[in-house]
Amino acid sequence: MWLTAQQDSVSNWLFPDRDASGAEAAGAAADPDLDPEKADVDPEAVEVDPLDPQAVAPGTSVLVVGPPMTGKRRLLFDLVGGSASRTAAFVTTKKPADRMRAWFRATRPDEELWDLSFVDCSGSRGGFEEQADTGVADLRRVSSPGDLTGVGIELTGVLRRWHHDDATDPRVGLHSLSTLLMYADVKRIYQFLHVVTTRIATVDGVGVFTMDVSPRGDTADVLTHLFDALVQVRDSADGPEFRVRGREFGPRTWTEL
Repeated sequence: MWLTAQQDSVSNWLFPDRDASGAEAAGAAADPDLDPEKADVDPEAVEVDPLDPQAVAPGTSVLVVGPPMTGKRRLLFDLVGGSASRTAAFVTTKKPADRMRAWFRATRPDEELWDLSFVDCSGSRGGFEEQADTGVADLRRVSSPGDLTGVGIELTGVLRRWHHDDATDPRVGLHSLSTLLMYADVKRIYQFLHVVTTRIATVDGVGVFTMDVSPRGDTADVLTHLFDALVQVRDSADGPEFRVRGREFGPRTWTEL
């Protein structure tokens, strides 16, 4: 099996000198979810009532899967927002960091107390370009979602800082794996997630990852083995519904979102 053969090289894979060759996929499909207009508040970002983000145990990695435009980012914000120490990092592959920051902070009544880091590999500098005072203490840019080594290095830097600061219940949100899959095959994404989820668990953090799924769901079936919990989202006649599998921090049966 390819996974067994590559396990010993996974840790070394994260830290080689960055190799630009093959790191980016030229001409990747445009992101259909990218809104050309900025908004101060994310219409999806409201608290999900039956969800209990504080009940997610340290060391847990969660995959949020469902069709596009069904509220996965809304669930991501709520789960990351459960950090007891208000410490979080976002890896954003679709939206620029300034927009993700504004959307997340709009969901937090105590937004000024949060210690936020961003790894922005969306390819857009957004509102941060040439601004000395961005309001973000820790912003790390990676040129492309295809540079998985770069994303891993920058995120590992955040995790090391948390370890040094002895952060309690830090949380990582990655939105979205679907974008990474436009640039890399499932094997590389599996290796990347194996390293990242292991490192998040090492600092007693919680990782939350979103991914669009097709009706066949073949890719999701492969990647779900890496995660401790699965949050499934679906469309219904009355609107999106969700359920939680693998852990006890949300409803086990389909519940209105």
